[in-house]
Amino acid sequence: MKVKVLDSHLVNKIAAGEVIERPASVVKELIENALDAQATKIEIAIEGGGVERIGISDNGEGMSQEDVLLAIQRHTTSKLASEEDLFQILTLGFRGEALASIVEVSKTSIVTRSNESREGIQVEIEAGQVKRVSTSARARGTTVDVRDLFFNLPARRKFLKTEKTELYHITRMVRRFVLACSQVHFTLHHHNRQIFDAPPSNDLRGTIAHLYNPETARTLLQVHTAIPGLRVTGLVSPPQLTKTDRSEQFIFVNGRFVRDAQINYAISAAYERRLSSQQYPMVFLFLEIDPKSVDVNVHPRKEEVRFAEPIKVQALVKQAITAALTSAHAVPRFEKEPSPLPMREERTLPPLPPRGREGTRAVRSPAPLDLRQELEELKRSTLSAAAAEPTPAFRVLGHLHGTYILVQTESGLEIIDQHVAHERVLYERFLEQLQTQKIVRQRLLIPVTLELSPDRAELLAGHLSMLDERLGIGLAHLGGATFVVREWPQILTSAWSKTDFQTTIEHLLALLEQEATPALDELAKTIAARVACESAVVKHKPLTLQEMESLVRQLKATKNPYHCPHGRPIVLAYSLSELEKKFGRR
Repeated sequence: MKVKVLDSHLVNKIAAGEVIERPASVVKELIENALDAQATKIEIAIEGGGVERIGISDNGEGMSQEDVLLAIQRHTTSKLASEEDLFQILTLGFRGEALASIVEVSKTSIVTRSNESREGIQVEIEAGQVKRVSTSARARGTTVDVRDLFFNLPARRKFLKTEKTELYHITRMVRRFVLACSQVHFTLHHHNRQIFDAPPSNDLRGTIAHLYNPETARTLLQVHTAIPGLRVTGLVSPPQLTKTDRSEQFIFVNGRFVRDAQINYAISAAYERRLSSQQYPMVFLFLEIDPKSVDVNVHPRKEEVRFAEPIKVQALVKQAITAALTSAHAVPRFEKEPSPLPMREERTLPPLPPRGREGTRAVRSPAPLDLRQELEELKRSTLSAAAAEPTPAFRVLGHLHGTYILVQTESGLEIIDQHVAHERVLYERFLEQLQTQKIVRQRLLIPVTLELSPDRAELLAGHLSMLDERLGIGLAHLGGATFVVREWPQILTSAWSKTDFQTTIEHLLALLEQEATPALDELAKTIAARVACESAVVKHKPLTLQEMESLVRQLKATKNPYHCPHGRPIVLAYSLSELEKKFGRR
């Protein structure tokens, strides 16, 4: 084959693949253009998760006809004038690729008017080709209307997720800008339904109260440390307020959202010995640094940066957060959050669909652990054929440190961790109920109200019926980002606080945001593993001989009595021959 020059439109399509990954990428690039144009109000309208339509309107500086026709071409920008400018970037956009990439893979209309123009200009483009230029009435600013995204790239379109998932990524993207540019008024609508309206604010804590809830905003700790050429400000959560992943960690460098492993390491180091490996703090961190000391021209999506002195940046971030955590307001509270009290509003909550007799039982108080009763129920149940099979002979010898059960077996000795053993039993019972579609529900006497971030609320709202029908989780949407838990799988109900329910829902959402059509098995395993762990008998809890025997018998009837759902060992076994070797008998 001979080397040849690629067609310009093919080149643009290839380049567009780097910049425009999904609808959220379009939203990001267009918002950045609006902010660079000094807009104080940005309205985002979405249809079909952004695939059908993305409309972004601003009140910025606007453009002339000549500027518009140049802006849709590759490597054209108003933000760089010389090579020196590339090493001191002060704008969000600068590469001259985004708008050209967007119009190459969509049907786009741009309506704009600058202060110098008496009337607006409208340019219609399809697959990078200008189809029509006309005048249009408009106040100062720009409206970009992107339709039928990736219509000429069916392979790329095929890999997009569901409408709900794509909308989740868009909502999360917009939330980053609301946090970074709180002085700008943002609105977001999907199919004419308002997702959120974020009015301008000069107070980060007030913005967080609007996006999350006032209680979360009040709990966050102030961060403020500065040295010449570098300042770190923002808010971070105390050790008692954590999430299950890094999804609530936002890092901004000179107003630009970035992902940086070095800063993540500094955050983790500041919380070292305060949190477990499965806990992540909420972080809203703003770094103001000399533009000459940071390179933002690392990747076309501009979310990666390189610092001239990364060690200095790391040290200051850690120092700033550590100082906040050691303040008087950051003393960890280890007591369990009290159960929620009855609310007057309970009568006005939207009712859930009626259930069978089992699903309407009210829970007045958490049931005490009764492994003997559980064994009897297991024997009566037809959910598991394995449970009816005879189990190997054993004899419980005793209890070690209130945590380990010593069991004599036909071949030797077993040491069983009581917590993970009970966890495995509960886990498999729930999976059995799912497979036989006989989930026994328990209606909560006192509904638990949950507050989520706007993007996660939107994601959860789109999956309520699936969680209800397939997992036995009854949630009602009260509007906005507020939900109420009304029903829960009976076998997994425990003496939980509001935080426990919220953490479990967040575990599910973390999986939902990655899957276009979540697999029932994966969702079931996620919630079962999480809830079984919280519901299982804890270590250092004394058990009677009968309770220990019941637990061991139930464990040996499971499909996998050797490992808990998280992979930890349940049993350590020692054969007689091994013991005899240890004692020198062989």
